[in-house]
This record gives sequence, C-alpha cells and structure tokens, in this order.
Amino acid sequence: MTDTVAEPLTRNAATEPLSYGSYLEVPELLTLQRPRTDAHDEMLFIITHQAIELWFSCALHELESVRGAIQGKRFRQARRGLRRMTRVTSLWLGHLDVLATMTPTGFSEFRGALGESSGFQSVQFRELEMICGLRDRRYLNLPGATTEERERLLRRFHEPNLNDVFMDVLERRGLTPEQLFAPDRPDEDLRDTAEDLLEYDALFHRWRYQHWLLVVRALGTRPGSGGSSGSEFLRTTLDKWFFPELHAARSHVHTLPGQEPTPAPGGNTVYGCPMGYGSELSA
Repeated sequence: MTDTVAEPLTRNAATEPLSYGSYLEVPELLTLQRPRTDAHDEMLFIITHQAIELWFSCALHELESVRGAIQGKRFRQARRGLRRMTRVTSLWLGHLDVLATMTPTGFSEFRGALGESSGFQSVQFRELEMICGLRDRRYLNLPGATTEERERLLRRFHEPNLNDVFMDVLERRGLTPEQLFAPDRPDEDLRDTAEDLLEYDALFHRWRYQHWLLVVRALGTRPGSGGSSGSEFLRTTLDKWFFPELHAARSHVHTLPGQEPTPAPGGNTVYGCPMGYGSELSA
C-alpha cells in the first residue's frame, strides 16, 4: 500500500458560504496596520487615518450620487444623500476627538518614522474638495501620488462639481442665488437642497477647524510632517468654502437695512459664513 499525502484544504470562494469575516475581508484588513516603532500611540494614529480614508471613499461614492441627482433634478434623492453626508462628516469629527487623546509626547515617540509622508498627500481628500467645488491646479501634481492617482485628480478637476451643477440648475430656472433665498419664493425644492448643501459645507468647515486645532495641540508652531508648515498651512485653509455664492446670498437676504456688508479695499466684497469666520474675497 502506497502512502499518500492529502492536499491541503483551500477556501473555494465560489462554493464556501460567506462568513462575517470573509465578506468584510477582516483577516486581510487587520494585516494593514504596520507600526514602524514600538510607540503605543502609533497604532491609534494609523487606524484613525485608515478609517478616515475609508470614509473618504464612502463620501466620494455618495457625493457622485448627489451630483447626479441634482443634475437630474431629483432633489429628494439629493437631499437624502446630503443628509447622509452630514452624518458622515460628523463621524470624521468623532475620529479626531479620539485622536486628540494623543499627547504631544506620545506623537513625538513615532513622528520621526513618518518620513516624508503627510496628510497633505491624501489623494481622496483632494478629490473631495474638487467634487464639492474647490479647484486648485497645484494639487494635480500632489507629492507622493501615483500615476493612476494623478489621473484621478485630473479627471476630478475637469468634471462638473456640486457647485457647478447646482448653479446650472439655478440658471436654467432663471434664478440668482439671492432670488432663491428671497422670502415667499415658490422654489422650495431648490431652496431646501441649497440649505442641505450649506449645512454640509458648514460641517466640513468645522472638520477643517478641528483638524487645525488638533495639529496646533500636537505640534504647536513646529513644522508638520513631510516638511509642511504644519498648523500654519492648515490655518490658511480655514477660509475655504464649497458654496460661497450660496453663503453670501443666504446671509445677504436676511440682512437688515443699514447692515449691508462693507466693501473691502480694492472693491472686493467680503462674504462667507454669516458670522464672518473664514470669510473670503470675491474675485
């Protein structure tokens, strides 16, 4: 009788029933956290940023749907997606709350292992800015981006963004942003969608602020990772809004006589959120 060696059992994806772990690829997912040091807080740092990148992916998927719904004048669907986006953005804030438990000392224990990597290099974050309404050619050659990632950024840069498609719908209805927010207008579908866009914009701006504050607490005025200026660079992003025309129109309509905004030097008008935080100059 000849001895035989049994072949090792292998998982047959076509016939083996799905489990919780196999459906979510949990075993593979848990191999992606690879700290470079023995510092206790590095695991928290890695998982927080990986989780946020996963939510960025979800957000891009959702915002593409919102954009298509606005283009197709399916405003109920668009509003559902925007309400979901406010919840998603609130989750990002929660992630930063957890990361804020890391002390400057805890960060310094592994900061040197980050090398040239920096959150500035997040391709998905730049995609989010572009699909919402911010275009900046400087990010088309993002440091550290692969060829495929740069192609994605270029595609996002040239495709219509949320601000584009909403303003196009307004124009087709013969409306200006100021008319949209005027009292007793019958265009409730558009005005309610605009309110949801502004709520999402405000939450995203809050995320920018909380991110800046987190870096201030961790780094102070020291340079950031990858040679960036750290908190000083993030501070300069606090005047970025996705829908500045809608913010300006909404606040202007509710301005009492005699309280109109004062033109800035050079003829530009200052606008932004109603309280003036993060205001920017019109072109």
